[in-house]
Amino acid sequence: MFTKNKWFHRGRIESDEGFSVDFGRDIVVYYESGRRMAITADVGAGQVNIFIDTIGRWDDDPMNAVKAEEKARIANNIKRALEWRGLAVSLM
Repeated sequence: MFTKNKWFHRGRIESDEGFSVDFGRDIVVYYESGRRMAITADVGAGQVNIFIDTIGRWDDDPMNAVKAEEKARIANNIKRALEWRGLAVSLM
């Protein structure tokens, strides 16, 4: 289940699964367990292109890359959240 927090510009999308997603024109920011990950994206006209190669490192631990399973899970969480918001999402 997702909810939209109206205190932010477009609204943070929060999940009852413990993660949330913010997005802007060129970025998607993923939050989970007190951590943050900035991911490159192209947002516009109801479409979001997420560049999955940029899902790689938590902002608080840039020296350690996330494992493939974690990367896939994060990409899926972001996709579900943005689709819930009514956007078409492509993982590139």
